[in-house]
Amino acid sequence: MNIEEYDCQFCGKKAKQYCFAAFVCGSEECIDKAREERGGPGGHMKKKRTEPINIEGNDK
Repeated sequence: MNIEEYDCQFCGKKAKQYCFAAFVCGSEECIDKAREERGGPGGHMKKKRTEPINIEGNDK
């Protein structure tokens, strides 16, 4: 796969790297956008819980 055949998913420039499951041009701004979209380095924070967790076991 030649990454430079793709465009940055955020600004449209030629992609220089693939990080956080996105083709990005390499600018810090676009890399930060890719990180935010994914939800963090591991991607595990994408769906943050909006309700508090009930420790008593009565959680939904």
